[in-house]
Amino acid sequence: MSSWAPPACPEGYETVRGARGWLVHERGAGERLARAGFGPDGGERLPASNLRGRGTLESLGGGKERWLVRRFRHGGWFRALGEHGFVQPARPFQELANACALAALRLPTARVVAARALKAVPFGWRLCLVSARIEGVRDGAELLEELRAGTLRAPSRAVLFHAAGELVGRMHTARFLHADLHPRNLLFDSEARAWVLDLDRGRFLAHMNEGVRRDNLRRLFRAVRRLEARGRDFLTRGDFRRFFKGYARGFGPGLDWRADWRAILRRHRARSPVHEVGWWLERLLGSGPRIRDGSASARDMKST
Repeated sequence: MSSWAPPACPEGYETVRGARGWLVHERGAGERLARAGFGPDGGERLPASNLRGRGTLESLGGGKERWLVRRFRHGGWFRALGEHGFVQPARPFQELANACALAALRLPTARVVAARALKAVPFGWRLCLVSARIEGVRDGAELLEELRAGTLRAPSRAVLFHAAGELVGRMHTARFLHADLHPRNLLFDSEARAWVLDLDRGRFLAHMNEGVRRDNLRRLFRAVRRLEARGRDFLTRGDFRRFFKGYARGFGPGLDWRADWRAILRRHRARSPVHEVGWWLERLLGSGPRIRDGSASARDMKST
């Protein structure tokens, strides 16, 4: 096996080396994982859950708490080169470390039970993560579809955008940069409490300057606009205002959210043609989203 080894595991976890892979898991989780056949060398056969990420998530039973297994898949252009193979093995272990760090800061995310990297044939790695299922939640992309359909009640709409903004603001205060800030990676329960997922490429920065912070917000805005562009516009200035007010509350005093909003709109309009070309190439290669999609140009909205 490769001489690569995962970084030192967080407190409360242990590392297991196999003939083909590495497994890091919570202390006390080893027996349940073993009963399901989930070890450092793979080979397990697990039932599908009713949840999807880039692919269907699997269930790992055997306990009162439900666990989900996410097998890492490439998105975007890389999907055309093969979904499952990764050159580097570190991503699930980075997600584990990030999840533990965010939890220590009381930032809500799914608890990671185990992370694994399995050597693939003839080269590369297959990666997966086991996490505790957060019950009674839906992701932001699903809720935006309800908003499009007109079935999301007005009070829920207001609380949703405020909660999303506050969570992102708290992440930025902690100097955590999420690499795929997208509505599908934000979960909400019936009371609009929010959780963040998919932390593997995220990182903590020594300093998060204004440009980096706004670019991260623009990534989320771009993802929302791409969802909205599939049909009629359904978001209002009030929705964005609630998000940014929530963001300012999460971020802390002294933030001019109106200046953020104006800067994000300007940058988005300047970059939209580049993104549209990239998305066209994704669709041409069959590696874009598996839903019908359209242009993502920003509306000519006045800042508030």
